Amino acid sequence: MTKINNLISLATVDEQIREIESSQGDLPSRIKKLELEKSELEQNTKGLNDKIDELNKKQSSLNITKEDSSTKLAKFKDQLYLVKNNKEYDAINSEIDTAKDNIFQISEELSKIEDDKKDTEEKIKLCQSENEEYVQKLDKYSTQLKDSMSSNEKEYANLKKHREELISGLDASILKEYNRMFAAKGYGACSSLGEACGSCYTSFPPQLISELRENLDFKYCPSCSILVYLEQ
Repeated sequence: MTKINNLISLATVDEQIREIESSQGDLPSRIKKLELEKSELEQNTKGLNDKIDELNKKQSSLNITKEDSSTKLAKFKDQLYLVKNNKEYDAINSEIDTAKDNIFQISEELSKIEDDKKDTEEKIKLCQSENEEYVQKLDKYSTQLKDSMSSNEKEYANLKKHREELISGLDASILKEYNRMFAAKGYGACSSLGEACGSCYTSFPPQLISELRENLDFKYCPSCSILVYLEQ
């Protein structure tokens, strides 16, 4: 098989593949969209769980500091009974006030952390609920897609395999142009429509028509640049 015939066969195979995929409706795109949304949700959930871990670490550290301050406070209060003069009394009272202030500030911060944790945990629950919905929808759509593909599964697999074989016989530069058009139009090459391009319907000059009939080399539409061939 010549390279130009490889291209013609590839265009034919891609059209057959497209027909089978079209029978699936928008299920593949819906599944892909759901999978992307589910992945983003899982990343968001991970971030929220990481935040809970950080809050727990901070809460644990503050509780230790608060306990130390409470121990110091009790110690200073005991020392009040042992003071011998007003100077010592004032000094210990200053330490007591400082310890109380520390305990108050830590308690305030712990309260904020607890509120933040509750808010974050609610967000995690919401994410988990949304994730379950994504799983259910994906299962549903995947089943529908499998059912729609079951009758064409073997043919589809054979076409995909044949496509890979045809691609291996094409030059990299030609395949690049074919794929570029395929991405833009849904097909990478087309047959002539009489003496005109089958894609943009522009009439070909006589020289190009003659070259297409020889079927010796790859030709491009002078108007839309798609690879063209003369259907035998």
